[in-house]
Amino acid sequence: MDQPSSMYLAELAVDLASRVLAPGGDMLFKAFQGEGFDQLIKDLRTRFTKLVIRKPKASRPRSREVYVLARGYKL
Repeated sequence: MDQPSSMYLAELAVDLASRVLAPGGDMLFKAFQGEGFDQLIKDLRTRFTKLVIRKPKASRPRSREVYVLARGYKL
């Protein structure tokens, strides 16, 4: 249940970013890999010039937690 809620929040954050970011703007958010994650990443690649996905060292090995840094917003 956490993963779908997390994906919904990530989608809301991307929607908000598309409304408020100036060209070249960046966004950073935490997400959980799972259903819908690949499509979200595909969408972000069309909206930003660079995408970095990192798993924190402090995260448990089996955790699907990642941080997504989207840089260089394109209109």
